[in-house]
Amino acid sequence: GTKQRPAASSAPCFRASTRPSCTRSPHLQSDMLGVALLATLVARAAAHGAVSWPRPRNAIDHEDAAAQANATYPYRGQACPSPDGPGRTTGVLGQACFWFSNGCAIGCASCDGKSRGPIPSSGDPRWRRKFDLCGAAARATVCDPRLRTVNTGAACGSEEDWYYYSPWRAPGAAPVFDACGMAGGTPVAGKFGGHYSATAHAKQGDLGSKTLRKAAPSVTWTAGQTVEVAWTVLANHGGGYQYRLCRASEPLTEACFQRLPLRFVGRQSLLWDRKPGTSGGTRVWFEGTYVSNGTVPEGSMWARNPLPRNDHQDTFAGFAPACEEADDCDVTSRLDPMRCRCSGMWGPYNVEVVDTLALPADLPHGEWVLGWRWDCEESNQVWASCSDVTIVSPARAAS
Repeated sequence: GTKQRPAASSAPCFRASTRPSCTRSPHLQSDMLGVALLATLVARAAAHGAVSWPRPRNAIDHEDAAAQANATYPYRGQACPSPDGPGRTTGVLGQACFWFSNGCAIGCASCDGKSRGPIPSSGDPRWRRKFDLCGAAARATVCDPRLRTVNTGAACGSEEDWYYYSPWRAPGAAPVFDACGMAGGTPVAGKFGGHYSATAHAKQGDLGSKTLRKAAPSVTWTAGQTVEVAWTVLANHGGGYQYRLCRASEPLTEACFQRLPLRFVGRQSLLWDRKPGTSGGTRVWFEGTYVSNGTVPEGSMWARNPLPRNDHQDTFAGFAPACEEADDCDVTSRLDPMRCRCSGMWGPYNVEVVDTLALPADLPHGEWVLGWRWDCEESNQVWASCSDVTIVSPARAAS
């Protein structure tokens, strides 16, 4: 595919503002053993992501170092690395990025737990093709190439439109195993799911809404105000995502979360090197890309994943990144997840995607769960995080 990348200097850099100056990124040396492992797993990689703020229930095992080191793609012993200051990452999210649903396509009544979707670079004819997983002839609602994230040059619905039946092509329509994810993405480890290292808290195949215990809310929000949220990525498979709310006292089902999808407001940003729980780091603001037509629930607002995968040799045309970076990121990011600042199929691990959400003014006071659903495009997978939050009325907040 044709590269869609702004001009950049030979050294990785990014614009921190609208001014024409560019700051060089620090040299981030990668763990070579981890890099070699990533290289061998490229063809079978599943997307992995999780909310980093507010801290999700899915991070329940963050203190279990052994479980993290035994995860499918550990990076410096961290199962789901996230920023921890300049050039550093932390395992504070535990295995939060291993809660998902695998083998889920639009038009299907349920996920099959074993398939991944098309793999154009595969030599196996089972995966090197466009296919309707359930034979339902479902209709994609996201056709505009400006809203898509991989293979954007293919005509919508054509035989070259490999990812036509992927979850992002009809946001919210694909089924899931659980609204808070399944540990490892499949009932049994293997196939194209992940391997969830068993801990005292959860094991492979556990359902997040049933297994993950309520956590002490890390934030208190006021109804009617705007709030900032963030997520991180381990392996990037494009698509887009939504935030929504469900009362903590209710069963955490898709039906409950679908009753209260939240709207994005303002600009999106990428935030590098923030230590957890602080306001530091380096930020770049940009206009987000959103979808509200053909979504589930009807009219609900979804955000396109702003981190382009851009591995053009595998998924063809992508889209331009939100920051300036090295012009060979479509090659180097396959092997080094810290090489490129805002694109790649792996990471980058030191960046968070930050959004601002508008809370309805009539939200009742009490305990809520913030749900995050990431519908992938390059794979038939849906990621999930569930975070406990307290919401108060404006009157209580002022008292």
